[in-house]
Amino acid sequence: MPGLSQSRSLAKRQHRRLSNPAILPVNQPTLAMGQTLEKVALVEKLPDSRTAHLQPIIDFLKAQGNDPASGDEFTYNRDGFGEYLFHQSLDVEALRQRFTFPPTILLTKDAVQDTRNFVAITQALPPSAPLTFNL
Repeated sequence: MPGLSQSRSLAKRQHRRLSNPAILPVNQPTLAMGQTLEKVALVEKLPDSRTAHLQPIIDFLKAQGNDPASGDEFTYNRDGFGEYLFHQSLDVEALRQRFTFPPTILLTKDAVQDTRNFVAITQALPPSAPLTFNL
């Protein structure tokens, strides 16, 4: 049966390609030792929390040496927008390599913005001098 032998040879080629460690899936970055690092898939929301699904990002940034600027918690303004602030700028490229983001979580050049839950992770603004008026 020619159809059966073709499907067997196709299955063998697919098995060889999938079992070959030199051929990596596109979404996995290559490490120096030839190992792969699985991306962590983030979800849009977890039950009973607006921010728990962002905890892996916060833990990753703290492990990189970033210091929380807001007391290690989200702070909310009077409109309900929440921010988790770090003293250092975020390494957005490292975040892209480590995580798979759902469409509701956006990465800008200096922040992670969750448009569904109205929260963001970003760098705190440095303190500024108070305004003075010389008349």
